[in-house]
Amino acid sequence: MKLSRRRFIKYSGILGGTTALSGSGLLSLKSLTPTEAEAVEKAMKGYEIKYTADAMCPAECGHEMWIKDGKIAKIYGNKAVPMNDGSACAKGASGQQLVYSPYRLKHPMLRVGERGEGRFRRISWDEAIDYIAKKLTKIKKKYGPESVIMDCGDVTDRTQYYRLFFAYGTPHCCEHGAICDTPRRHGPKLILGGKRIEPDLMRPQLVRQPDGSLKKNYEYKTKLIIYNGWNPFVATRIFYESRGTVGAQVENGCKVIVVDPALSNTASKADMWLSPRAGTDGDLFAAMLRYILENDNPGDKNRRYIDWNMKKFVVGWDEFMNEFKSWWKKKDPINGMSYYSLDWAANRTGLPKSEIKEVAHLFGITKPAALIWGMQSPGHHYNGYSCSIIGTVLNVITGNFDAPGGAIDTELVKASKGGSAKGKKFLKRKVKRTINGKVVEGKQKELHMDLYGSKYPAAWDDAVADFPNAFEEGVELRYGPFRGHRYPIKAYLLRTGNSVVTGSAPWRWEETITAKDSSGNYKLDLMVFIDTLNLESALYADIILPEASYAERMSLSDIYPSHQMIYNRDAVIKPLYECKTPTDIMLLLSKKLYDLGDRDIDPKEFWKKYRNEEDFTNEMLTPAPGRPHVGTPLPYPKYPEGYKLIGTPDSLEKGDVKIDHEKKKVIGKPVTVAWLRKNNGVAIWPMSWQRYKKHDANEPNKAFPKTSTKMIEFIWDFEQGGKRKGQYSRYNKLIEEAGGDTPEGLKEIGFRKFAKTFFWFETKWNP
Repeated sequence: MKLSRRRFIKYSGILGGTTALSGSGLLSLKSLTPTEAEAVEKAMKGYEIKYTADAMCPAECGHEMWIKDGKIAKIYGNKAVPMNDGSACAKGASGQQLVYSPYRLKHPMLRVGERGEGRFRRISWDEAIDYIAKKLTKIKKKYGPESVIMDCGDVTDRTQYYRLFFAYGTPHCCEHGAICDTPRRHGPKLILGGKRIEPDLMRPQLVRQPDGSLKKNYEYKTKLIIYNGWNPFVATRIFYESRGTVGAQVENGCKVIVVDPALSNTASKADMWLSPRAGTDGDLFAAMLRYILENDNPGDKNRRYIDWNMKKFVVGWDEFMNEFKSWWKKKDPINGMSYYSLDWAANRTGLPKSEIKEVAHLFGITKPAALIWGMQSPGHHYNGYSCSIIGTVLNVITGNFDAPGGAIDTELVKASKGGSAKGKKFLKRKVKRTINGKVVEGKQKELHMDLYGSKYPAAWDDAVADFPNAFEEGVELRYGPFRGHRYPIKAYLLRTGNSVVTGSAPWRWEETITAKDSSGNYKLDLMVFIDTLNLESALYADIILPEASYAERMSLSDIYPSHQMIYNRDAVIKPLYECKTPTDIMLLLSKKLYDLGDRDIDPKEFWKKYRNEEDFTNEMLTPAPGRPHVGTPLPYPKYPEGYKLIGTPDSLEKGDVKIDHEKKKVIGKPVTVAWLRKNNGVAIWPMSWQRYKKHDANEPNKAFPKTSTKMIEFIWDFEQGGKRKGQYSRYNKLIEEAGGDTPEGLKEIGFRKFAKTFFWFETKWNP
């Protein structure tokens, strides 16, 4: 008999082909006839299942793809990956539409018209690589490699490009982060050394049990989630957050509060929706913090807001609180009210005073809870910096940071990937530049246009939105050994991004990319576009390179989990048309640059080192999981607390390890692509909580979080043990060494240096 799609789906999951669901109910079984069983068995033949990671959106869910005759036939969620736990949304399941799209880029192209006209002709890869390499060689000789930007956009699998261009000599390898939500990340970065706080909702979690065994935990513990400017039911890269929020509501009675000017999908299903004026998120958070501080009463169970035990794990509590409270005595010139009071916040946000009080009270009294802020507002407003700082503090002082069911900084706990493959060692190379007639020596990284430039030395993720100004005006370094060095930006290589549309004002990108000098030549001498898709930015490129789609290349994914896990983005089919993988492109361009005389490119670091994508990916896996062995329950009780864990989950579990007490490392068998393939494409290490404290004592373990003191830091420029510490300290030191020369970004808000602790300024609106 012919097996229809409906019957195939109905029968394919039944083991052995002996039983199937009957029409009388989901739990009713019936025996298959021999003919039906034979049809099922026949239909299942010919498929090869490969495990990979999606890239149809930034969630990067774990997938299994069914391959038949060298083509993707079916796409399902990978049940072994906790990120999506076997589910696949409509977008992920429709990946064939991208892979086999007739409109994807298929071969290299050279511009034959003016930039923006979209006129190109087909060329060979040899021609394309030759064109790019000759331009890069000329630019490097005339202006220096720092005049080149490699922008890797918004898709992972970019490590090869970082390695190549760091080796070439530029410090400017970046991604989309700075145009995404830099203010949102600022608080976690300062206080925890992290980036992205999410609720403890990823399920299942692999947890060590009291009897020593490991068990998958599906139970939700969260009692309250406040989503501020975040809409996980529709727009999020944290897939488990969507289903986990509903799961916590249904299974644990979790209350959900949404703060959003718009009635979003998530707000429509929330227990409480607050609609403040756009851009006043920091005002709301500040009022919540003041209310909790003023009304906390450890002796009253209905006012026991603050977990005072947290002070043992915090540096700078008094300094932060004294500065925050000093604002209570000040009058806001806008409304004449005392800063951060309920009346002040009601006036600024437009929310009823009673609602602000209720939210502050609920967050203070409900344990465990998580305060989450998203990209929609805190991520896109200047006062998002203060907002994210206060939000992080609120999670910490209420005892919810890294608590079971609380708020987890996922950047701190995800597995380490990349290792030496990224090529960061090249940034430490000694280089020389002549400045005002004097030869100056420094490190390659000290040529960075933002970290040592005149505007945004604390940009952290590169000020992509400011690139048009750099194209037009060039770069002036004001800090570090190369102070006074000026250089133009002469090449911009864009990979899997669309910055002309999304980077900042599109007209500025178009204006500066197409600007010409007095001789009629483009000031930006080279623009390259690398992608699977033909996006608007490609219209302005000199060369277009077709990159293999996510199903045709190999890399790794680890998108913001609650504990260490990493899964393989395997190449499930061969590259289509003339598309090439990032590894192929890296090797082709590095070889050509070397042939043209660039001796910064070492053959032993490229084509003699990596025979294929798997070699490169294995090097990326070398440090995994690469995080300190901390938390409760301790993931592996047999190993020392605080040591860095390296190796496959099974080797660590079996004790097949070497313990390096000098370097404080536990080293098991290395995670490799081959190992991942044998284990459903994923490596998962055990979950733990309260990773900042010793598992058997109420004191800091001094191994977590990732700050200068390995404690939670409420101050960011201070001295301890004769050393200057804190996330802002090195930036302030650069300013001081430059004679107090204040960066433009700080001048805009009236600051001379970066603040040592809590700060506040009004939102700067861009008209």
